[in-house]
Amino acid sequence: MKNLLLALTFIFLVSCGGEKTNKKQVSIPKFDIEKELEGIEELRSKFTLALKEGKYEDISELVTPNVKTIRAGGSGFDEMFAHGKERGTFPYDSIIMTPTETYIMNDSMAYDWGSSRTYYTNKEGKQVELRNSFLAILKKVDGEWKLHREVASSILE
Repeated sequence: MKNLLLALTFIFLVSCGGEKTNKKQVSIPKFDIEKELEGIEELRSKFTLALKEGKYEDISELVTPNVKTIRAGGSGFDEMFAHGKERGTFPYDSIIMTPTETYIMNDSMAYDWGSSRTYYTNKEGKQVELRNSFLAILKKVDGEWKLHREVASSILE
């Protein structure tokens, strides 16, 4: 019994002997939310200006190299895309984006959700307004926010 007690005491002391664990310190990057929101607003401004001025080649600088977009559907959008297909992915004359929510997930990813009014000139030369909602995933590349993914819907909710 004495030996059993000694053995159990020894095991207890060894198991509580201050075993040290190597915990890695995880460093969460700090960033200035207001500065990042300004960068996202600058992206929106550059995008709308490029469309308004017809500088469609400038849009390639505002999107990631592997940008993916899902456009709004419906007859109005179908007509606009058919009429402006030579302009590429964004065949609008202009767009006014109204973000409802912008959330910065970390120092290099954010999303923008809201609605927009898209304008284009139809075959008859009349300006047409189309409304849609959007969800855009933004990615920071080389210190600048860019459009990475976008899903649009002609249904506004």
